Amino acid sequence: MSDGSFRIGGASIIVSLGMTVTLAELPLRSIALDGVVQGPEFDVESQRFSFDHHGDCVRLVTSATCRQVLDAILLGLEPSEFTVYVNDVDADTVLAVALLAYPEWLVQDGATPTMVRRLVEVVGSRDAHGPAYPVADRALLARFAEAVALPVRRSGVTVAKMADDLTRGVAGVAALVGDLAEAMDRETRPGFGDEQRVALDRPSSAFVVTHSGTGWAMATSDVDALDEGYARGFHRLVMWRGLDDGSTAYTVARRSDLVGGFPVGPASRPGTILAALAAREPGWGGGTSIGGAPRHPDGRRSALSPSEVFHIVEGVVAALR
Repeated sequence: MSDGSFRIGGASIIVSLGMTVTLAELPLRSIALDGVVQGPEFDVESQRFSFDHHGDCVRLVTSATCRQVLDAILLGLEPSEFTVYVNDVDADTVLAVALLAYPEWLVQDGATPTMVRRLVEVVGSRDAHGPAYPVADRALLARFAEAVALPVRRSGVTVAKMADDLTRGVAGVAALVGDLAEAMDRETRPGFGDEQRVALDRPSSAFVVTHSGTGWAMATSDVDALDEGYARGFHRLVMWRGLDDGSTAYTVARRSDLVGGFPVGPASRPGTILAALAAREPGWGGGTSIGGAPRHPDGRRSALSPSEVFHIVEGVVAALR
């Protein structure tokens, strides 16, 4: 740990007091938190992300770091693949690291996701706007401060002390989340969350995975089922549906631009999935996160078979490894 590297939960952390760099100076698959890089900035192709609200932004409209991290995870960021850089330890950073260390909090059954979002709301609002901001739940903010109990900043802070403070702070967040979720589950009616679980877990005869690629899947459905695919945990998808005229409709998508390893498009950019498909069959098009097969004037779509599309897409994805 002498170099500031350690793990918390599923997150690989590097702490360096006062570290400030440009996004391009960080290694591939890096997440810079709360001032390590000045301002929010993304390099999706190299999988570098800065979640920050201190430099190069408007504080009134830029979310706190913990809120940016929450939204990124909900939109498909997979924290376990990254190294997280921290240059100071405060409430915002501790909560952001906790989310990156335990992203499963946001998909668990019961009250845990609800309580985590409430914590992010009060902590993020106070950190973004300061003491003048009237947070919605002052009691919850007070409980967070008590649970995390960060030391007063002082001179002579070492890397080891920063790491210890961050580790203790995240452990405090984890304990608080557990207590809050347990209390909420007790207070709600019996079977709380059962309806949500049924809605997500109910088998759908319309959604069938037909091919499994390297970190992505191909599925067919007789309805628009991208949302069902995302709910099942597929962040990278090719959906297809056979049409009566013998052609096939395809949608190539990733949950958001935060999801790496699946360069959807555009077709004009070499190395993307849509570019490879368009080279085989002109007319494929779309943007960076979603695109699809040609649309002909007579209603026909693609003449490529699902197996052909699978091998083209897999070739692009495998080349990234």
